Amino acid sequence: MLAFEDETTLTQKPCIRRSMSFEGQQYKIEHNGTRNKFSVYISMLWPDQKLMYYFYDKMNSKNTIDYLEKLRKNVIKSKWKSLILIWDYASFHISKRTNDYINAQKHWLTIIYLPKKAPYLNPNERKVNQQIKSCVCANRFYEHIQDQKAAVSYFLDNKFGRWNDDIHYDT
Repeated sequence: MLAFEDETTLTQKPCIRRSMSFEGQQYKIEHNGTRNKFSVYISMLWPDQKLMYYFYDKMNSKNTIDYLEKLRKNVIKSKWKSLILIWDYASFHISKRTNDYINAQKHWLTIIYLPKKAPYLNPNERKVNQQIKSCVCANRFYEHIQDQKAAVSYFLDNKFGRWNDDIHYDT
């Protein structure tokens, strides 16, 4: 099986994207100044375009390995023999800790690295990450970060569908 993997960080601080307003006036979003953030690790099966995703407090080697372990469990559960995972050169993807884990998983996991500075080769960038930020996070403030995670989950499940049964809330 083939999957593209990417991560994105979402913040509770609202961002203003395309909006209608009168000339000379700026669209304002009431918020409490909170700048909490979380990360979403997202894998898209290809060509099915169904997603597996988990929420974490930040992107690092520890969370990347945890995500790969959850990916492994889903590969076993789906009765696939192996998975080819395509991802970028993020620092936590190429760290010694992550590479040691990947080298121990060669029996089921093959990693292909995308060229540096080529996000357009990863369909997650435009098909998923940009749409989350435009459709779910733009021009909105979520009082609680759990509400924002629920909105992201709802959007992803309805737009793409999910190929795993559980969602992990680390934060």
